[in-house]
Amino acid sequence: MSRTYTALSYLRYLWNSRSWTRLHSPFLFQLFSYCVDEQNSWSEFEIIEAKRLEMIQSRMIIRRKDFGAGSIVRNTPNQTVGRIAARALSLPYQCRFMARLAFYHHPEQILELGTSLGISALYLSLTAKVTTVEGDPAIAEIARSNFSAIGKDNIDSVVGTFDDFFQNKRIPDSQYKLVFIDGDHRSEALLKCYDQLKIHLTHESIIVVDDIYWSKDMTNGWNTLIGRPEVKQSVDCFHFGLIFFNPDFLDKKHHVIRMPLQSMFR
Repeated sequence: MSRTYTALSYLRYLWNSRSWTRLHSPFLFQLFSYCVDEQNSWSEFEIIEAKRLEMIQSRMIIRRKDFGAGSIVRNTPNQTVGRIAARALSLPYQCRFMARLAFYHHPEQILELGTSLGISALYLSLTAKVTTVEGDPAIAEIARSNFSAIGKDNIDSVVGTFDDFFQNKRIPDSQYKLVFIDGDHRSEALLKCYDQLKIHLTHESIIVVDDIYWSKDMTNGWNTLIGRPEVKQSVDCFHFGLIFFNPDFLDKKHHVIRMPLQSMFR
């Protein structure tokens, strides 16, 4: 991650963003009204966050096998689980947002590309079956143990690269209303992943892309993606972005939305 780039991008984001309450689209307004509502809290959230804390406090050392643009580029592949958890997991408010998004959008199944330690998959699995893909076997094994510890049997954990998942037909012949991309923070990989994914999308599909300001290259990939003609609207929430394909949107628009501050720091 380029910390200087991300920090400067955040300042620009604060300047350019507006409250979600100013969204004119009835669909987006209703979606955000539900997904950012912290009054809408489930008991399972606390259980999953306890597991996150356990991961952050873990001093178990594993040998990484990273296929993306992660911190392993600058660090030894031998890392503690706690270090990985502190740097790689989606933030709590984002996970709560995605859990509510899954409930609101009610997909039959969800695809997650980039399992990490499994915290986001646990949130997504509260309302639907999840297929989650992780390239690092050691990380995937820890995620699987987390799924088992919480008693989740509706998560299909696949070990392998995204290319392997798509090219070797390991992806089911089905369509996904909700996809979370959080694996390889490079523009080339993001766009390639999207191109492989397209045949599994419908006009109702929503894609959530994580870490869109990870680096300038990743932001360029995000901007290229939302410029595709089939993308009707997109929402930049800084830590993640959402992409919509529904032709019922009258105009192609890109929104920069400021999330409630009280949510972002919980």
